[in-house]
Formats: sequence, C-alpha cells, structure tokens
Amino acid sequence: MFGILEILAGALCALIAPLTFFGQILAAKRTGAEFESANALLVVGIYGVMAVVLIWLGIGSTLARRWARAILLCLGWIGLCIGIIALPAVFFALNSVGDTLRAQGRDLPPAALAVIKLVALATTFFIYIVIPGIVVLFYRSPHVRRTCEVRDPVIRWTDRCPLPVLALCLIKGLGAAMLLLMLPVFGRVFPLAGTLVQGWPARLLWLGVIAFMIYATRGFYRLDLRTWWIYLIGALLLWSSSLATFLRIDLIDYYRLMGLPERQLERMAHNPLISHGPLLGLSLLSMAAFLSYLLYVKRYFPTATDHPAAAGG
Repeated sequence: MFGILEILAGALCALIAPLTFFGQILAAKRTGAEFESANALLVVGIYGVMAVVLIWLGIGSTLARRWARAILLCLGWIGLCIGIIALPAVFFALNSVGDTLRAQGRDLPPAALAVIKLVALATTFFIYIVIPGIVVLFYRSPHVRRTCEVRDPVIRWTDRCPLPVLALCLIKGLGAAMLLLMLPVFGRVFPLAGTLVQGWPARLLWLGVIAFMIYATRGFYRLDLRTWWIYLIGALLLWSSSLATFLRIDLIDYYRLMGLPERQLERMAHNPLISHGPLLGLSLLSMAAFLSYLLYVKRYFPTATDHPAAAGG
C-alpha cells in the first residue's frame, strides 16, 4: 500500500511538471510579462526528478526491496528534520502576512486572514511533519525490516553503508543534482568572501561546488575518514564565505543579479523572511544542525583498517 501511494505521488509530480510549464506561459501572456523559460524548465526538472525517484522507490517498496526501505527511511528522516526547522519560519511568515498584503495594496478581513493562516500552517504541518513522520514510523518498523530481509535476501548496495551515513550521502547526492538543475537560473551569481562573482566565473565556481559534493558523496559511502575531514573543512569555508557575503549584501540585490523579474522582486521585498532578516538566522540554524549531524556520523568512519558493520536503522 505504501509503495502504491508513492507511485501515485510520483505520477502526480509527472502531471504537475507540464501543467506548471504551460501555466507559466499562460500567466506571462495574461500579465504581459516576459516568459522566463529558464525558471519554467527548472520547475519542470525538479518535478521530473521527484516523479522518477518516487515511482522508482514505490516499485521497490511494493517488491519489498531492502534498498527501497533503506532509502525511504533516510528520506523520511531528512524530510522530518527539514520540516522541524522550516515550520517555525512558516509560522513567523504567517504572523506578518496581513502587513505584507496591505503593502501590496490588498486588505483582507481578519476572518479571512485567520483562515489563510490556519490553512497554510495545517498544510505545511501535514506535508513536512505528518507525511515524513508516517514514512519513518512505517519503514523503521522491525516487521517491515524483517519482511524486506526475507523477501529480498540479497545483500544490496544500501546494506554496505550505515543508514545515518547513507542519509548523508543522499543529502549530498540529491543536493548536487538539484544544484545542477538550478545552475541555468541561480548559477549567474556566486557569493564569495563578501563579494558577488557574476557570469561564467560564477558558473564555474558552482560547478566546482557540485563536483565537491559528488566527491563527498562517494567518499562518505566508502566511509573514507579523509573525505570526512576534507568535507568538514571545505563546508566551513563555503559557509563562512556565504555568511560574510550576505552580511554585507542585501538578498534582494543578490536575486536581482540572478535576473529575476522586478515584479517578483517586489513581492520578495515584502516577504518578512527576507525583509526582516530571519532568513539568515534560519540558514545559520540549518548550518548548525547539519554540522552537528556531520559530527555525529563521524563515529561510523573507521580510523584504521577496521570497518563497522552496516546499521539496520
């Protein structure tokens, strides 16, 4: 049943991709704005990747494959952690939605605002807390684990890596894929030590970051302690460089250099997460959480020739 639901979710993503593309074309014609093909293709690419992954994992789940259980369990934990961090940000943004709408020339009655806030918060809680929480509870069950081991007795590639490290590999591997998809849009500018690099040098720097993430994914999967140290130092340097940049440069100016349309920039300027500065604090919180997790998984990296057994979850 879980596998079927995942296949249906993937099919829904596959349907949303072309609808979003043509929807942006119609919206551009209706408003007279220029159609941003790069942004539209980015959305299509993201939904396309989600469709392939969900359908692939759904088929693996229906067949009770060990690799499907391991990946879905890791993705469930990743989604749950993201939801726990993102939910306070959504709550903060909803508190200022009335001021944002008034700044845009739209004034809603208090009852309508309350309904908007309640629906938005409930939807966010369901998508980012309830769904990944259910996935975690189901796939971490010892009964589900034993079922997969009996129906799929072959040692799979996910069994050769402890699940906490496998989750780290998925974060870096999927992150590299997403960065590659976003490169045509967000690759125009690169934050570097308090400055903004533009053009082809920025794209080359982003490609270097993607290559670094792929290198880290491979090294993490192989439980290479040297890769862990290299990634730790490299990540701290990249984070420090970005922090120094955004402490000096306004986020709206950064997005303007990306080539976003002025109409979208005006809406972003009224966004409380950007205009009031909590986005930087949220980013720092996310960085601290990821750094803590990186230090936690270090225990699985052997310091000598011994290799720890793969964790079952």
